[in-house]
Amino acid sequence: MRYSTHGSGWRRGAENIMAVATSDRVGDIYLRPERPAVLRALSVILQFARRKPLGAFGAFILVAVVLCGAFSPWIAGDPEQATLSDALAGPSADHWFGADHNGRDIFDRIVFGCQVTALVGLGTVVLVTILSLLVGVTSGYFGGKFDFLVQRLVDVWLSFPAIFLILTMVAVLKTTSSGGFFGLGRGPDFGPNPANGEWFWYTFPRTTIVILALGLVLAGGASRVVRSATLATRANPYVDAAVVVGASNLRIITHHILPNIMPTVIVLATLQLGTAILAEATISYLGVGITNFPTWGQMLAGRTRDLAENHMHLAIFPGLAIFLAVFGFNMLGDALRDVLDPRMRGAR
Repeated sequence: MRYSTHGSGWRRGAENIMAVATSDRVGDIYLRPERPAVLRALSVILQFARRKPLGAFGAFILVAVVLCGAFSPWIAGDPEQATLSDALAGPSADHWFGADHNGRDIFDRIVFGCQVTALVGLGTVVLVTILSLLVGVTSGYFGGKFDFLVQRLVDVWLSFPAIFLILTMVAVLKTTSSGGFFGLGRGPDFGPNPANGEWFWYTFPRTTIVILALGLVLAGGASRVVRSATLATRANPYVDAAVVVGASNLRIITHHILPNIMPTVIVLATLQLGTAILAEATISYLGVGITNFPTWGQMLAGRTRDLAENHMHLAIFPGLAIFLAVFGFNMLGDALRDVLDPRMRGAR
């Protein structure tokens, strides 16, 4: 007997499909209202914390540093207030982390130092990301002689010793002045005056020169990583298809290249965050960085080098702050690499 797809058989099949679609079980699956965005974000955060506890610790450190810097005037007292009778006092109820050789509270200075750490770290990462994308994407996408010329310039860029280049730029631009265009030491005297307040907006002019120097130094190596990711993405068939249908270079870069290399850029930016903070602490320790505001590296310099042998709290707490920040940001970068890189998914 031959069965037909028309008539009663077709009607019975349609009725069965409608019955299944309107059943309670399927309705619970498909007709359930979508969860609010806040709950979805919280679920993703909890899942990330469960899978990557060290990465979650790094994210917590990042948030804590930013919040401590933003609310430092309300969390801590005056970091420059000196009480000579408390000089070199150890940790106590009055001074949680002790006092330095001038009687200044170390806890207050570390909290205010979070402003510099957050501004230099995030500002450097933003600048490095912009420069590395500009150089790496254009060099990798267009290729040919343009790529050859750009990469030779990057070779020259990377040939300078990093610390020498940073010290030279900082010395030329004069970090001690905080004048010029947004604290760059050059140009018209425009922007917030650091003498007017202690919050982020007034601390920013103190950090612009350091951000510029670190950003220019770190962007060279980062551009190589971005170029490699661009070359890998450029070789995919969907990019060739976009070229065949007549898409412009700008559209291909913005719609095909950038979205596919962003996981690499995000991981790279997170790893550069720890590098920038460590570099800022280094030049502050050498006395050529930010000298007119409390910084963690500055707290380890000066008389601390002579007194720390008998008063260990002078070096332990600033050094611990640098260690936790750099370690946490590196762990966050490693965790994001495992999550965002398809080749690393499933790794511990």
